[in-house]
Amino acid sequence: MKLSFATPRLFLTLGLLFLGACTKTPEWTLFYYNDMSALPAAQLQTEDIHGYYDTLEQCQRKAQGMQRLRQGDDMGAGVYQCGHLCGLDDKSVLVCKSLSQ
Repeated sequence: MKLSFATPRLFLTLGLLFLGACTKTPEWTLFYYNDMSALPAAQLQTEDIHGYYDTLEQCQRKAQGMQRLRQGDDMGAGVYQCGHLCGLDDKSVLVCKSLSQ
């Protein structure tokens, strides 16, 4: 069986598409504060990250689920914010393009 010139090109194209699909990074980061009733005024901290999500709605649902689980605690349900496109800036400070609840 003889393979045509198009066959290697097809495999290469399919391989690149597959790899591209596997490297998609989530756009939303969940910051959850267990012991607070209001969002902190301090800058964002990596230890407050509780997951990464593809959509704002997924981030919000996870946070609301965490709040429901904590509602029976004496300390309250906690608060959250979802950050869009978060990362470290040139001074290694955690920043996000926007924050939502």
